[in-house]
Amino acid sequence: MKKWIVYSVLWLWVGSSYSQTQQGIDSLIDQAHFEFSEYRYGEAIRLAKEGLDWSQDSGYEIGALRAKLYLSMAEQESDPSEYNPIEFEKFIPKLDSLGLWQEKARTHSFLANIFAFFGDLENAISNHLSALEIYEEHHVPTGIASVYNSLSLIYYDQHEYDEAFDYGRKSLALEEKEGNLRRIHTSLNNLAIIFEHTGPIDSAIFYHEKALKMAYESKNPYSVGLSLSNLGNNYANKGDLDLAEETLLEALRIRDSLGLDRGLAYTNNRLASLYLQKNDLKKSKFHAEKSLESAEKSSEVKVIRMAYERLMEVAQKTGNTQDELNYLKKATALKDSILNESNTKEITQMMLNYDFEKKQLLDSIHNSQQMREQSLLFEERLKVAQIRQYIFLLSGFFLLILVILWWRRYLFIKKSNHLIQKEKERSEKLLLNILPSEVAEELKEKGYSEAKYFEKATVIFTDFADFTKKAQHLTAKELVNELNVCFKKFDEIIVSHGLEKIKTIGDAYMAVGGLHGKSEVVTVINCALEMKEFINQRNNNPDLPNRAKFDMRVGINTGPVVAGIVGTRKFQYDIWGDTVNTAQRMEATCELNKINISENTYQEIKDLDELEFCYRGELEVKGKGKLKMWFVAEKTYAEI
Repeated sequence: MKKWIVYSVLWLWVGSSYSQTQQGIDSLIDQAHFEFSEYRYGEAIRLAKEGLDWSQDSGYEIGALRAKLYLSMAEQESDPSEYNPIEFEKFIPKLDSLGLWQEKARTHSFLANIFAFFGDLENAISNHLSALEIYEEHHVPTGIASVYNSLSLIYYDQHEYDEAFDYGRKSLALEEKEGNLRRIHTSLNNLAIIFEHTGPIDSAIFYHEKALKMAYESKNPYSVGLSLSNLGNNYANKGDLDLAEETLLEALRIRDSLGLDRGLAYTNNRLASLYLQKNDLKKSKFHAEKSLESAEKSSEVKVIRMAYERLMEVAQKTGNTQDELNYLKKATALKDSILNESNTKEITQMMLNYDFEKKQLLDSIHNSQQMREQSLLFEERLKVAQIRQYIFLLSGFFLLILVILWWRRYLFIKKSNHLIQKEKERSEKLLLNILPSEVAEELKEKGYSEAKYFEKATVIFTDFADFTKKAQHLTAKELVNELNVCFKKFDEIIVSHGLEKIKTIGDAYMAVGGLHGKSEVVTVINCALEMKEFINQRNNNPDLPNRAKFDMRVGINTGPVVAGIVGTRKFQYDIWGDTVNTAQRMEATCELNKINISENTYQEIKDLDELEFCYRGELEVKGKGKLKMWFVAEKTYAEI
């Protein structure tokens, strides 16, 4: 009886000790998540690693999974260039199986932020709604408010301000009911940002000042820096430049002490804009360069583009046309970065698949070799241990196993080689879609491609007039669809005539003829006429709403160019030279639905009977002086 009492006491003591260990681990991991929510990612990583080690040593499965989750969140948030949604999608079924609904909701929210960062709004909203469903099921007001806030920002980015304002007000109402100052600050800040775009500006300042008060009351330096930066920007918009400068410099000081590159990028960019307004170009350039440096560290593509725009404006005011053109190219190139990055990621994934299949093949050969050596060793031992008859029987049996294994290995190698070849063909097809065939072959053969000089190339630029105004009357999805219809038709025209498409820049389209060893001036003119005819027919379609109809300008110039690949990663084929700049100027000075050509191009085609020309005289062109220009069109004949 006494033994049973002793055993019972020991069992209770061990159970109590294990329970206390779990509580300690959970407390440590909760602190890691708190540090993460306070943007102290380094401390969050340290605590999560400590919690993971402790959980693994104690055999605590739930603690280990929670620690891995928060460790991954902190590591990826500290370097957004490493964002990987697949890693977090794998967490969800594991969290669900262990009943960790709160971590599951947080994972959906984090996934939503990753997809929003990459511009995949459909998946972003889907994950936000999954998190919202969990928080509503478990009656968590702070979680519901957090999702409302995130949805408000997504609709704000899409310029759907009514929806953004509705979700922002819902979030603020819930947060004020809960009384968490830091969360109230976030909701107030988001509402203020919406008023910055809808007006009046005084309402935006009012909410930003309320948010700043909350930040000071909660003693949160991150929130104080955010509100001061936003307030300074609003003071500048209202015209109070001295107050704006004082406020932004204080925001910069606080954000610099926190060492958060994303915040520093935004505040420095706002200071660069402010000093442009004050005509202090030296300070403006300094803060624009600082903004670019911080934005590149935090992978903030939007702010990188804004920094290039500030530097371009400084160059324009100082008369540095070379730098102005350089920064303009960099800023506009980022408009195509999502598409280019998507293509690059597909290539990267193909190469990863290739490496994975190859590793599987090598592992299979290595494992088969090991198995063969073990079988031979076993046979030798069997010869010593058993009589001759059993040795022959077992040798035959193991020989059969080896034959089967080698046959399976042969089938696996054959299948692997087929998959590798298939992925290789897909990679080559995608490469040919990005680069001309000659350049792609040179790149595969040498690992690089040399730039080439072409004596006579003809460059065509197209652009849609008042595109920004048109875009305001279309949703993001409608805008992309309409552009895709036009550019898809332009691609068909270019391919049918054997020309080379260079790139699209926003609503602009650029192509070139003459890169294949022959003059293609007439071919480029015919392409331009077909593009113009397509736009005219489209605009005459009564079923197409007016807000989706575009007026086009076309500019063409002939002359020497240099063509080649930019960079060593994310290849982009491009052309350079004064010929390109002049073609763009021809487009910029063109009238609606006309084709404007330079003197060089005119001299090449002036004797063609099927074309008619309208001399425009010498027109002033930015950075070029006066240039002769002609409108060109197909010759029309009156009916007899």
